[in-house]
Amino acid sequence: MERRLAAILAADIADYSRLVGEDETRALAALRSFRAEVFGPTVAGHHGKIIKSMGDGWLVEFSSAVEAVNCAIQIQDRVSGHEFLALRIGVHIGDVVHEEDDIFGDGVNVAARLEGWAEPGGIAISDPAYSSLDGTLTPSFDDAGQQELKNITRPQRIWTKTATLGGPTVQSRHARSSGYSHLSILPVTTSDERVDVQELAEGLTGDLDDKLTAVRWLVVAVREQANPGDYTLKIALRSRGDRLRLEARLFEPMGKQIWANKFDGYLADSFDWQDTTGETVSLEVITKMLDAESDRLARIPVAERTAEECLVKGFMQMRMSDAQSFADSLTTYMLAMEKDSNLADAFGEAIWTAFAGMTVGLEVVRPYFEEYFQDWVTRGRHLTDQSSILSIAVALADFRTNLDVAPLRNAIAGALRRNPSDANVLSVSAWAAIWCGETETALDCFRKFERFGNFHPYSVPAKGGTALAALQLGDDALAISVAEDGLQLSSTYPTFHSVLASAYALTDQPDRAEAALAKYRELVPDRTISSWKAMNDYGGSEGGKRYFEGLRMAGLPE
Repeated sequence: MERRLAAILAADIADYSRLVGEDETRALAALRSFRAEVFGPTVAGHHGKIIKSMGDGWLVEFSSAVEAVNCAIQIQDRVSGHEFLALRIGVHIGDVVHEEDDIFGDGVNVAARLEGWAEPGGIAISDPAYSSLDGTLTPSFDDAGQQELKNITRPQRIWTKTATLGGPTVQSRHARSSGYSHLSILPVTTSDERVDVQELAEGLTGDLDDKLTAVRWLVVAVREQANPGDYTLKIALRSRGDRLRLEARLFEPMGKQIWANKFDGYLADSFDWQDTTGETVSLEVITKMLDAESDRLARIPVAERTAEECLVKGFMQMRMSDAQSFADSLTTYMLAMEKDSNLADAFGEAIWTAFAGMTVGLEVVRPYFEEYFQDWVTRGRHLTDQSSILSIAVALADFRTNLDVAPLRNAIAGALRRNPSDANVLSVSAWAAIWCGETETALDCFRKFERFGNFHPYSVPAKGGTALAALQLGDDALAISVAEDGLQLSSTYPTFHSVLASAYALTDQPDRAEAALAKYRELVPDRTISSWKAMNDYGGSEGGKRYFEGLRMAGLPE
């Protein structure tokens, strides 16, 4: 008998008995598909372990509440809008006791009662679980107060996330326009019946789904059978003794294989191998699809591209985040807005990109900012209920004018409440937070963004933001480490050099500070501290003042 503290997730399909009674064949097929395509891979991708399966319900153990709640949110997001199934989920941290293949204890009992308390499509978590969450997750939950739970001695303070939150949101991956490419991930197959190999296969499926879903120009879903017209990723996990081999193949929509690779490892090192292999496969798949989609879009005359295809092209063009990337993306977003004046994300991305480019100091962005920025804000304002990105962008523009931080904080919290796992929302929320002086929230968002790896178009600015947030919070060693690592991705993104200049100066390394500032001024030759602060002074925060002081010490003119 083993006792330990754990985070327990309890999940149950609402009204499943009724569904079986109405159409048993359909209910069983839906359950089997949900288990294989959504629940199993998502749990494994968050390092959870299914302890008990009761047909239409599950108990899952996690080592942390953050993983359990992230998993719960993603499961509900992925089953949202399902024509047949709705889940209730409860999460609690407490003592659990393992005995043979079963689990008991306070953690299990409270989680199970919370699951019954949640509404269909919703999540209920205990106060200990809520207290463990970071700033990217807490906005998702409402305080339901102290509640009596059946057979639980003490009242429990409960926090809930409802099935539908209303307000602006990005489109779900299952509802995006046909302008986006689609990728079907078939569950990783294995003929090995060992539990640890089966769990590894599910974990790899979940990791790939999680990472590839972060690519904004893709609609990704795990499916037992690929949809016609989708790119398709097929993966087999082979094993012999302790040896592992993953064989991955990518097919274009017409069925032609366009990529294949093999990845070897050892079962004894399965956790690290799962992480590195999932990252590598995702990167190679995205690289190949990026080439294929870029070629496809290049063959379509600009006049014949849809608004969504222009939006996708704009995302792709931001990958290097240098001056030309900003200019090309803004031009392409303008085309998207011309083709569809109600495409909310195009307005949001354009406003954010222009503001970011001006903050960095890129003169190539100035014509867009001076001539179009306010017009985009005015035209996009009535569309904010359609896009979390746009709601933040408009609030950011207003903050620059009136310096009222409350509406911007509310927009950030609202976006994270509705889309806590969306890569673009995390990136835009993080930058908006750092620009208004909410640096700890920014760092939480940037750190969560890191799990998407280096293949997202915003990976370069997100890494720059992590370095900047660390510097503003006083962790110069981390700022230097992250910025130097970022230079391996792009040596032409100015923020890496400005952070290094400031951090080196603040740590009494004047020669390195001078060299870093020289690199920055090669990219942004006319920048002064006063012109920078006139555009963005980081909400007058102490962290912003620290950043500017380091730049001043490095030699940036006043």
